[in-house]
Amino acid sequence: MGKSFSGSYDHSLDSKGRVIIPASFRDALGENFTITINPSKTAVAIYPEEIWEEQLERLRKINPMDKTGMQYVRYVMSMSFAENTMDSQGRVLIPTKLRMKIGLTKDIVFVGINSYIEIWDSEKYYQNESAMDDNFESFSDYVYEQYN
Repeated sequence: MGKSFSGSYDHSLDSKGRVIIPASFRDALGENFTITINPSKTAVAIYPEEIWEEQLERLRKINPMDKTGMQYVRYVMSMSFAENTMDSQGRVLIPTKLRMKIGLTKDIVFVGINSYIEIWDSEKYYQNESAMDDNFESFSDYVYEQYN
């Protein structure tokens, strides 16, 4: 398992749809990474190559005759853009399809999610964070009951 991602960072998209990856995320992200949609369809996700390979292994287990499973595979793979690299300034282009699907505006927030990075539209992220602030204790209780 590689390094983990944590923290949140306010950034902005430029007019071409590029973002500067926060410096603290660059080493853990590595040379090649996949840009896709996050599991809850609320943000763009960026997976380091080794973590994306783990995701692909899960998808490969879905029987091609399982129509529902294959609909999921088809959707996820159509939203996944592999072999991305940063330019010398640490920038990467977020594909238009993902920017539109998630509704990213100029103002965005990078969030470290342990093994991958999410990019949220700033307004949506802070609404979500506010809801977490209001209900943190119940979320905390849920996690400790489910995963202990």
